[in-house]
Amino acid sequence: MHHSFWLQRWQQGRIGFHLDATNPYLSKYLSKLGQPENSHVFVPLCGKSHDLYYLHQQGYRVTGNELSCLAVKDFYTEQQLIASKSVIFNENSDGDQVELTHWQSAEVDIICGDFFALKKEQLTEITTVYDRASLVALPSNMRKKYVKKLLEILPEKVSILLVILDYDENEKQGPPFSVTEEEVYQLYQSHFSIKCLEIADIKVENRSPRSQNMSYFNERVFLLKRDS
Repeated sequence: MHHSFWLQRWQQGRIGFHLDATNPYLSKYLSKLGQPENSHVFVPLCGKSHDLYYLHQQGYRVTGNELSCLAVKDFYTEQQLIASKSVIFNENSDGDQVELTHWQSAEVDIICGDFFALKKEQLTEITTVYDRASLVALPSNMRKKYVKKLLEILPEKVSILLVILDYDENEKQGPPFSVTEEEVYQLYQSHFSIKCLEIADIKVENRSPRSQNMSYFNERVFLLKRDS
């Protein structure tokens, strides 16, 4: 997806992917990560998610990454947090010099800018990744590149709580895109042990109007662990 697509969605307020409350899977399965208080959680493509502040409330240090600085500004405004800003210049995967803005507060830090321009030294203390909106935001031809970058910038020992959607893409066009369980294993099994924690049938549960005209519309929650 081109950056302009997501920036325009935020500018136009077309953010149906944003939840107005903490994601129930996060509160349900956070303890499964087995991370002690004050561990450092990374939330890629975080938007202005309430999950960021929830993680802080649970005693974690939190760093997010988001392309849209409008979303980042909205997060701090809506959560009534005071943040300072500094500018970072990094190279992205194409070798281009790009500008990132590091927003810092006592509760949550967010690095605003291209995910593919993040550097390992900016995430040295991360022990956990919470991915509800990243993998499903990317078309299939970008997902391998995303996982490769994630592995490059994360420390060796890390756990991931991953939430995906699985549906017939002949019946609906993403984003959010469909990601099958098979693809999760293809992308991650060389580096992580993988456990499926839950499969929820959104259509049966009637949690999304978009799901009612589809053959199936599932959410799957995975716990990925990498010990070395």
